[in-house]
Amino acid sequence: MKNLIIYSHSNPKSFTKAVLDSILNSLIEKSEIVSLIDLYSDKFNPVLVVDDDNRRRDICNDKYTLKYRNLINEADHLIFIYPVWWHGFPAILKGFIDRVFASDFIYSFKNKKKGALFPEGLMKNKKISCFYTLDAPSIVAYFDPGWLAIKYGLFRYCGFKRVNRYYKSGLKNCDQEQKNQWLLKCAEISKNFR
Repeated sequence: MKNLIIYSHSNPKSFTKAVLDSILNSLIEKSEIVSLIDLYSDKFNPVLVVDDDNRRRDICNDKYTLKYRNLINEADHLIFIYPVWWHGFPAILKGFIDRVFASDFIYSFKNKKKGALFPEGLMKNKKISCFYTLDAPSIVAYFDPGWLAIKYGLFRYCGFKRVNRYYKSGLKNCDQEQKNQWLLKCAEISKNFR
């Protein structure tokens, strides 16, 4: 299985970076094929420009995002690793989605009747795993409306059928032992990806 990790955190000493290292090391030990997009290291420009010269319908041909589209095309499994800020993705990751998850690449209305509400999702044979941390308590994390929007309004909309989430809630109140246990759990989960 070809795995593509899309990582988003600006601090290289963050706990989110430790989660990335745990998952990446686990996949490498398992001899999995892994590619990594580190949005901050790449200095990814999250700003989607739409004007008279840049139409939204044409972003699937954007040369700046071509390498990212190619990595997504090659992958069987997309793994997103990020902190939750304000019930959603960090802005750079949201901008990545805006710029890369383009019509006629990730989804399409071309074979749909005029006025159709839902597109054809073009990512039907790929799976998604999201690993994230948040300071909110577990009850808030479980019912998080931001996650529901991400799962159904984004990933399912684009055709991803298997969308899983793994999260560590209440992070600001965790001690080091609890954090270490989460890192071990992330490694174990990634060893069992299928």
